[in-house]
Amino acid sequence: MQKLIGLLAHYPPYQLVHAAEMVRETFEQFYQARYQLTVPQWRLMMVLGPNYPISQKELVEASGMDKVRISREIHRLSEKGILQAQSSEQDKRVSLVSLTEQGEALFAQLKSEASSWQHTLTDYLPSEARQSIRQHLRSVSEAMEQLHKLDQEQQP
Repeated sequence: MQKLIGLLAHYPPYQLVHAAEMVRETFEQFYQARYQLTVPQWRLMMVLGPNYPISQKELVEASGMDKVRISREIHRLSEKGILQAQSSEQDKRVSLVSLTEQGEALFAQLKSEASSWQHTLTDYLPSEARQSIRQHLRSVSEAMEQLHKLDQEQQP
């Protein structure tokens, strides 16, 4: 197994995943300890904050999470009194999700903390490394989009 880990340490996709997992764990520890929120709940709050009321379908599209996860997190955050869901007046099959008063206050704190947390993370990097990371992450995202397009074109 040691050999495999050694090989993985020099494999860029693994390096990206490993770095993302380390950031996610630190991020989740911070928000779990301070607000009792998981990363998916935090993501949901950040999408909802400036955009509510919003349908569950729109939440799936905006957050990148699947509909089952969205549904679970809506339920959990509703139990905490942070969100509420109600049927749309135009289409009773559509559930619109919005923040409660408590949720709005929490969102304001989360928004402020997100900026602070980002600065704390990047303060340990030299300024040129920060710019380089942003640029390289954009390049990786663009390359992945191109790969997805190629995959879709090659599917029957």
